[in-house]
This record gives sequence, C-alpha cells and structure tokens, in this order.
Amino acid sequence: MVRVNVAALKANLSKYLRLAKRGDSVVVVSHREEIARIGPVGASQATPFSWREFKAKNPSLHPKKKGTPAHLLIRAIRDEEG
Repeated sequence: MVRVNVAALKANLSKYLRLAKRGDSVVVVSHREEIARIGPVGASQATPFSWREFKAKNPSLHPKKKGTPAHLLIRAIRDEEG
C-alpha cells in the first residue's frame, strides 16, 4: 500500500494510476487523514443500491395511505420497532 498526499497525487497521477493497475492500493491523504483509496478494478466493487429491494425488505416504511403525515409514519415505525 502506497500513501500519497493530494498535491503529489495531482502532480504524478499517471504514476499512481500505473501502481493501481498493477494491483497496488494507493491511499490518498489530506492533512494526515485518509480520504480516498485507489485500487485495481474489481478489487472491491460495491453492490449497486436498489430502492426496489429496500422497499420490498422494509414494507413498514411505506405509508398505509396517501397523505399520511410524516410524524404519524415515524411514530408507527417506532412503535413497530418496540
């Protein structure tokens, strides 16, 4: 793993992209805080978020009827959670 600050990354972007392409992980830091990671494609692909799946798994989050005030929905959700 290679650590690089933002200024050095900007100045030598091609170099760090070559490292990532080879399989190395490049951690970008700003003011000693890690802010990003550059790595090879496929190293850690996030699963795309699906609202359809979320809604199917959380039916209690859907309003029972149109026009239900938000505070009543929140109260109902809290009551269901126990």
